Amino acid sequence: SAETVVEATYQYQVTPWWQLQADLQHFFRPSGGIPNPNAPGARIGDETVVGVRTTITF
Repeated sequence: SAETVVEATYQYQVTPWWQLQADLQHFFRPSGGIPNPNAPGARIGDETVVGVRTTITF
């Protein structure tokens, strides 16, 4: 009953001074499958998180 995370990330150099990085994370059994406080008798389901980061250097 453990949480498992799979992550994929990609970084792209747009220009010599600008970088973009995309990130995708998928969580299986978040917090080890704890009960869902909003749905009695159910567990917290799998979740996916998407993010983007940009870096600008001057």
